[in-house]
Amino acid sequence: MRRYAVELTVVAAVATMMLTTASPRAQQADPLDPAAIRAAVERALTRAPRGFEALQSPQQTGVRVREVEVQPTSSGQRVSIDLTQRALTYDPRGGVEALTDHVIASTAPLTAGARNLEYRILIDGLPLDQFMTRVVSPGPPRMATRQAGVVGPVVISAGHGWYYDEWFTAWRLQRDYYWGIVEDFVNHDIVQYLDAEMKAAGLDARTVRNPDREAGPGTSGRARWEESAKYHIRELGAPPAIWDYGADDYSKDINSRPFFANWVESVAVVSIHNNGGGGTGTETWYDATNGHEEESRRLAEIVNAKVVAAIRAGYDANWPDRGLRTCNGCKGETRLAARPAIIVEIAYMDTKFPDNAALHSEAFKQLVAQAIREGLQEWGLRPNIPETTESPDREISGPQPY
Repeated sequence: MRRYAVELTVVAAVATMMLTTASPRAQQADPLDPAAIRAAVERALTRAPRGFEALQSPQQTGVRVREVEVQPTSSGQRVSIDLTQRALTYDPRGGVEALTDHVIASTAPLTAGARNLEYRILIDGLPLDQFMTRVVSPGPPRMATRQAGVVGPVVISAGHGWYYDEWFTAWRLQRDYYWGIVEDFVNHDIVQYLDAEMKAAGLDARTVRNPDREAGPGTSGRARWEESAKYHIRELGAPPAIWDYGADDYSKDINSRPFFANWVESVAVVSIHNNGGGGTGTETWYDATNGHEEESRRLAEIVNAKVVAAIRAGYDANWPDRGLRTCNGCKGETRLAARPAIIVEIAYMDTKFPDNAALHSEAFKQLVAQAIREGLQEWGLRPNIPETTESPDREISGPQPY
């Protein structure tokens, strides 16, 4: 009897050790502190978001935090941030994405250990997505069964690029330089590697920013590859409904990316970004309201796991895995895509080590690109022979109200 008791004790000890050394995905994240999140958001509201420096701060215009709640979900946690209605009118041109990005970025250091985190943005108690437009797609994504694989083009979107800023009446990059590099160009570097990876594997990739580093100056006077997506999509022959929808050049760039994906009937959208807000590590976003939440989440989970594993194996064994992030319509690149869509936030531009240092490395960018391609293949993407190399000659319905 005593021998069996000893054996049971050993088994219990081994089981405990296995649980405590399991991967972060299997561990329960620590509960987030709603008071700390509220304080961080309120501090952020005292500063104007980037691009809005000519305006008063959100707080000065009456944007307030009504309430912050943190609730457990079946797979993680939900952070609900309720803002006053002034949030809808802070941007005189009618956009809300710059403000919501500003708010979410302020929480980055507090959410480092939170996996599968859902942001729910409210306006006077009503979900943000109720105030957003909904896109009408020309048709469902061209997807085969999961068993047979997914066949069709994937839009790979390098975030940001030169745009015309009406407030400054000048061309500006969408992000700031940190230690000699800027996200607008780093994103393009990674997409260059990803495009090559996909073509080598026989996969159909469509880039939204000009991939030709030898192309001459574009509308901005800078190299075409440095410009935002709107200008390349226009050069590809897309109708104005695709690249000219929005209150300003910044929002037109954001909208043109998912609209282009809908126009070419892509099977998925993979947007390449790098983060800000003082956090560290990799996280992958998807939208909870675009009608493709299940497949978007599945794709996000696979790609995020592949990228983190590749970085840990080939660059930094301690690279932080921030897991998945989702929100209810706060990011146009995923909300307006009428197909599975994800945003891979690879590293933090404004954290010098290890993140920004990694983004100086071509080997790092290349292994990330390879991991994303492998993730798409694990998701089910298969090679195909495109029906035509030309863009489809048809109209698409633009965004329609509810």
